[in-house]
Amino acid sequence: MRNLFQSAEEEYELREVFRNSFLPKGYSEVNLPVLESYETYESLQTAQSRKSLLKLIDHTGDILVLRPDVTIPLMRELASTYKNLDKEIRCWYIQSVFRQSDDLTIPTERRQAGIELFSNQSAENDAEVIVLACQALTELGLNDFKIELGHAGILSELNRILQLTAEEQLQVKSFIQMKNSSGLADFLKQNNTDETIRERLLETAFSYGDAPSVFKRFRKYDKNDQMTAIMQHMEAVYGLIVESGYESHVTVDLGMVNDMDYYSGIQFQGFSNTVGKPLLMGGRYDEVSRKFHAQLPAVGFAFDVEAIFSAKK
Repeated sequence: MRNLFQSAEEEYELREVFRNSFLPKGYSEVNLPVLESYETYESLQTAQSRKSLLKLIDHTGDILVLRPDVTIPLMRELASTYKNLDKEIRCWYIQSVFRQSDDLTIPTERRQAGIELFSNQSAENDAEVIVLACQALTELGLNDFKIELGHAGILSELNRILQLTAEEQLQVKSFIQMKNSSGLADFLKQNNTDETIRERLLETAFSYGDAPSVFKRFRKYDKNDQMTAIMQHMEAVYGLIVESGYESHVTVDLGMVNDMDYYSGIQFQGFSNTVGKPLLMGGRYDEVSRKFHAQLPAVGFAFDVEAIFSAKK
């Protein structure tokens, strides 16, 4: 019973913080259906994440799923009205999501709270979302949080340079995600990757820590136009975060890998010293709307509500 009341109190507190932080910036609250068509997720999820979907069958025999996230159904709803982005759209939400896990300690229903900014990619728009996440965490009373900043384009570019098969891409992703530098080095040797290129790729994939130091070190490398553009964008985003006063909360991880494969640009995760899992995850996902025959670039983040309030205790 205490948890029932506590959960309601936490959501009330979170809603007040979101209203105060996001309404002045033009964000409006949205609510979404709990049930979604399985087809909505079938082509947007990996085989592993499809296993996490909670499915049921309606009276017509169609397969439905309990909403596993907010980003996809929100995109689907907006794409039914807007085929192209002729104006920016700002949304915030507090909703339950449903995923099953082999780990029985992880609850099937989890509360998420976040924002989505439908906008063209720019350092200003990407930084706005990260700064608002920092602001909300601060107003909730969390002061020890860290935001790790990465970019999905780095892994994509590594895959392109190495011309990897889909199976090999999964191997490389796993090595980077587990910070297994020796495993990736062996893989690159077996694929007869040029030694100079191999060293640069390893240095890139495992560069993380203090943002100015990572950026300074990376500027010394020879790199192609695509990687240069990625790093310039990350530095511009970081510079705007610094101007907002959250410099001490941000680090960089060039080898950041996210299980949500739809991120296409800047991506980030938030952590606290007191909780052993991410407080939040976010990033830019400009390609998702094509699934719904629209062109709606967007960037956003989602708080794990239970993790946030565990960190506060």
